[in-house]
Amino acid sequence: MNRRALAACLATATFALNLVLQHALMPMGMGPLIAGLADFHPAWNNGVSFSLLAQSSVTGCHLLIAALAAISIAVAVMAWRATNFLAAAGFGLVLGGALGNLWDRSRYCAVFDFLSLHLGNVPLFVCNFPDIAISAGVVLLALDSLNKPASARDFAD
Repeated sequence: MNRRALAACLATATFALNLVLQHALMPMGMGPLIAGLADFHPAWNNGVSFSLLAQSSVTGCHLLIAALAAISIAVAVMAWRATNFLAAAGFGLVLGGALGNLWDRSRYCAVFDFLSLHLGNVPLFVCNFPDIAISAGVVLLALDSLNKPASARDFAD
């Protein structure tokens, strides 16, 4: 498999798995998944990460959709141009997660979050599968950047 196919497969699988998980999880009630660490807690987030830029109007929702679509296109271009498998995998996960969240936002003007993470009684955040995929993709991209020689990471010529 070449790196472009890898990125496309990961993006497609991430997007599809998100749809399957949503279909299976939306009807469920709240409950613990891992005691003291993770609970199933469905919530609708009409903002972006940590509910930043929350939108309460249709116009605001459409502007956020347009911005996220443009970002998704930029990530798709970067995935296409990836020079190695690690970068392709990272961009594929980021793209699949972005498309999953974009799909939700285009259907509901919000994103379906369901995984409430906490340390004992200290709440951390609520996220979803696309958020996890995006985070994993960013970790892969960071690892890829660390694998490059110092001269390739320098911006100064």
